[in-house]
Amino acid sequence: MLILSILAPFAALYAVSLIKKKDYKGHIKIQKTLFWICVLGVVILEIQIRVSGGSGSLVANSDYTDTSFFKWILIAHIVGAVLTYIIWGITIFVSNTKWKKRKTLPGKFSITHRKLGYVTIVGLFYTAVTALMVCMMAFFL
Repeated sequence: MLILSILAPFAALYAVSLIKKKDYKGHIKIQKTLFWICVLGVVILEIQIRVSGGSGSLVANSDYTDTSFFKWILIAHIVGAVLTYIIWGITIFVSNTKWKKRKTLPGKFSITHRKLGYVTIVGLFYTAVTALMVCMMAFFL
């Protein structure tokens, strides 16, 4: 999941670059595919955490698990990731609804779509950085 988290913002940026080439269908396909792959990755990670006995047992060997810094980074990562995925999902859902109706750009929603897209990409970078920090403290340091 860490590799996916690190690659996701770059794939999302590539999808944005397709807009400049007027490849809207490619943009849509990459965004939807990336979103669902990321959601599946989160579900698999959650299952792995639950099967291993919870997040505490998964990171039990780390010297940082009991530090307040680790706990704050973990909470910040989870909150940021959840908010990013919610915004991303809403953007995809609303955009998809508008695209199906007109087969054109989202119209008046375009400005909002662009802003939500940039918020999502920033959120994906934030999620990647905090995921890397959590993994480094939990498994490698």
